[in-house]
Amino acid sequence: MRIQFEIKEKLSDIIAEILHSDKWLTLVKDENHGLRRVTIKDPYFDSEASIDIWEHEIHVTTAWSNYTYRIYQQGESVWCEYIGAYRGLLEQNLLPTITPKENILDSEVLDSSLFGEKKEKLRNYSVENLKLKKFRRDNFVAEYQLTSPQDHPKVVYDEFIKEGVPIPPPDSDDPQRG
Repeated sequence: MRIQFEIKEKLSDIIAEILHSDKWLTLVKDENHGLRRVTIKDPYFDSEASIDIWEHEIHVTTAWSNYTYRIYQQGESVWCEYIGAYRGLLEQNLLPTITPKENILDSEVLDSSLFGEKKEKLRNYSVENLKLKKFRRDNFVAEYQLTSPQDHPKVVYDEFIKEGVPIPPPDSDDPQRG
């Protein structure tokens, strides 16, 4: 899946976070001709991400899945282009802060395995992806046993299922609702 969306952060703030975050260790691998190559590593787990930083663009590549985030300046705006699996969108721990400016479900999926080059909103992609996953679980038992019940992206899915659904009133008998 390939998707682009405008983000709230400034490019300079993202670069500063990459180079000086408390969430990871930053190792500068190379600085050459306006390109800075760094690796960010999780101090507690064996995971890392490779990042190329130019003056007006950043490329983040995840180590385990090779998903890519291209963060770039376009006029006065900063945009993010993600290429990877639907379930990985904004789910990595080793990722600088990327906040979609608008509801990400309204973003257009530019190309994907589900729709090819036909442009669809992420909202529709989410619905079709879930239908495909249910079909696989119902028809391919061995494949279901190899996948995790948590493989649907929690962030996107939670936004999707709450949209337009009224929140039930708090139940005074429920101690968790307070």
